[in-house]
Amino acid sequence: MGRTSRDWTDTPRKDPYAADPSEPRSLVAWIWYPCDRTPDAPAADYLPPAWRAAGDMLGLRTEGLLANSTDCGPVAAARAAYPVVLLSPSGFPPLLLSAIAEDLASHGYVVGGVNHTYETAVTVFADGRTVPMNPAATAGALGPQSGSYREVFAQRTNVCRYKAADLAFVADRLADLDADDPLTGRLDLSRLTAIGHSFGGAAALQWCRDDPRCTAAVNLDGALWSEVGRSGLARPVLQLLAQHPEFEATPDEAVKAGMAPDPDWFTAEKAITFGGWETVDRTGRPAYSLQINGATHMSFMDVPFLPLGDDSPARGLLAATAIDPARMREIMTTLLVAFLTTGDIAEASASEAVRTTTEQLPARTRTELSTANRIACW
Repeated sequence: MGRTSRDWTDTPRKDPYAADPSEPRSLVAWIWYPCDRTPDAPAADYLPPAWRAAGDMLGLRTEGLLANSTDCGPVAAARAAYPVVLLSPSGFPPLLLSAIAEDLASHGYVVGGVNHTYETAVTVFADGRTVPMNPAATAGALGPQSGSYREVFAQRTNVCRYKAADLAFVADRLADLDADDPLTGRLDLSRLTAIGHSFGGAAALQWCRDDPRCTAAVNLDGALWSEVGRSGLARPVLQLLAQHPEFEATPDEAVKAGMAPDPDWFTAEKAITFGGWETVDRTGRPAYSLQINGATHMSFMDVPFLPLGDDSPARGLLAATAIDPARMREIMTTLLVAFLTTGDIAEASASEAVRTTTEQLPARTRTELSTANRIACW
């Protein structure tokens, strides 16, 4: 697989997270693609040195760690053009979703990973300009939660909408590449799809709901904060979800455990999370929603495979993960490739790994939904 990057600026769109309110939105896109690899082509750094602060935030030891892709090799000649998948992470660069991107590239997809500026510890542009994180770009989700849940949840909605606009802009740029760009003429944009994790999952589904260019979307364990969670989308959709035992607590137990600032916050977040998943599962054409037993929110990232420092904050998060990382990757690859290729996961679901480790999205009782939704009407 080859890996390259592009810097693009959306001049008409102002960046709400920049210190200067007149600053246009600029993005880095990391692109993985099928590659005719030469024997002496060196592997790319997993995280380029200038980007390692993004891994340091999780206590990852990535110095000297190599990717399974090479920098800027030629696009494979096996096909005239390759279908395109937009990849939206959350809080971290798409490089921390390299396993997904490289797997898809090995199956004949070009993957455009969008680095959402200001939401990662560092964004580094080709000219050397470095942009730090602004917590507002994740609605403060990576830190302690406080304040009015209505205000915070509205901020999360705006974050997801803005990320969806990033996806739309990257789709625009891929459709209008420079004449001398090696990817020009090699992209099949009639088969344009999106995958996202966490807030990125919400953005992927929201963009697919809004943009007729999107033919299908995948949500990896993202709560759906924007309109798509309330109205759904009439497109093929796959939702792969972690187990969420935290929502089995009572509101008072959740507050006591530090999971929410107050009982209404917890109840509303639970309603939005499960209600959004159920809405999409009901409206997708078709929709598939699977819970992966033993998985946690971080299981969808590369983190379970990466070396950690002794004081890594990821250690505690991974301690709750019961699924083997290799099995998790097998399940994701099997389901993602089947869904993106055929729009159907029936055959893939019959595989031993998927059949014995997943279950359908559990339905909640009508009374529980009614009570939670009354509080969540923000």
